Amino acid sequence: MKRLPRLCWNLISSPFTCPSVIGIFVLVYIGIAFITDDALIVLMELVRRNGILVLLLALLPIASLARLIKEIRCFRSGYQISTGDPSHDGASLFDEAVELETAAPFDGIEETIRTQGYTIRKEENRLAAWRGITHAPARLIFLLATLCLYSGIFISLIFRTSYRGPVIEGEPMPGLSQDGGIVERIRLENGKGTILSKRLTIDVAPSGQGGGQASFGIYPPGLYQGSFVYPRYLGIALLVRFSAPDMHGTFEKHAVLNMYPAGKEAEVQIPESPYKLVTSLAEPDDGLDPYITGRMVFNVKLSKDKDVVLSGVLPGGGELNREGYCIAFPDYRRMVLTDFIQDYGVYFIWGALSLYGIALLYWLPVRVFFPRREMLFVRGGINDMVTAYSRTEGRERSHNSLFHNLLDMLDIGKIQPGG
Repeated sequence: MKRLPRLCWNLISSPFTCPSVIGIFVLVYIGIAFITDDALIVLMELVRRNGILVLLLALLPIASLARLIKEIRCFRSGYQISTGDPSHDGASLFDEAVELETAAPFDGIEETIRTQGYTIRKEENRLAAWRGITHAPARLIFLLATLCLYSGIFISLIFRTSYRGPVIEGEPMPGLSQDGGIVERIRLENGKGTILSKRLTIDVAPSGQGGGQASFGIYPPGLYQGSFVYPRYLGIALLVRFSAPDMHGTFEKHAVLNMYPAGKEAEVQIPESPYKLVTSLAEPDDGLDPYITGRMVFNVKLSKDKDVVLSGVLPGGGELNREGYCIAFPDYRRMVLTDFIQDYGVYFIWGALSLYGIALLYWLPVRVFFPRREMLFVRGGINDMVTAYSRTEGRERSHNSLFHNLLDMLDIGKIQPGG
């Protein structure tokens, strides 16, 4: 019965587990890509709804945790070996293990090791020598970062909630909560960056519950009442007023139109009538962005069935009257179509990226300038034979040369590779 838990542990903690799981998801993604262009979105929805895929995805953080535990055990065992704990021979922790048919004392090699800059800990039947700094902490941080990354992906895919709504100047802030503050102003300004040439800012007044004033840009996403704010598209919120000779009464509607930049058209269908209103922002004469200046002029085209019956230019707040038709935009405001996402997995993903950076900053100088090199000589067994162990995390050539020179000094008789 003990073999089954050990087998499960070996499978979960194997370095091949996570790549295998990722490979399965890649194959599923490729299969979906043959069916639809939105393969990634379909895959995310499929994972949320399929219990087997959920369990398979959960295996990623579980396997990462198992690898982290396994690495901590190896680090602890290595420390116990270097301190001379006789209960650990450490064969599995070293790169090379050699059995020596000799009972020669360690005194002959001790001085040679010391002159090469190694620190020595010597006991009656053991001699441990090491030099440099181990990059084991970097490995632990790396595995912890991987655990955070996979945990974040799992939480994001399974527990993420989102809402998309228009953010309009002068209107309450939409979102998952119903008690948002008032959007005071939406500002689009020329930026100084070479990649992002413009900067978008949304200013929100305090909510009724005493929250402070908030301001949101494009990146990094802001956090509002527990939701991340992701502005997606710019547009205009228009109050459309329309009447025609063959219509009873006047049509009036607050329309949220995705009609930015200038020239991009948006439609307003007049219900229970053959009329359709197509409008777009006109190119300004002064060359300034109307979304920045707030001075907006609209190109208007009125269609009846498939025929255009009226077209013209209408300034914001103005009115166009012709042949019995009346089109007016009494009110117009800036609008940003925005995603409000509650996603606690983002914190884990950001933490993972930070930990990856810390691991790299630790690993790189240690690997280049202070690589860890270790040797262990243990006397015991039949005829007090010596078993020598060696491992290195860098500068293998010089370390291995020294190690084999020490073996020659101990006058070896038979070498059996192991480890």
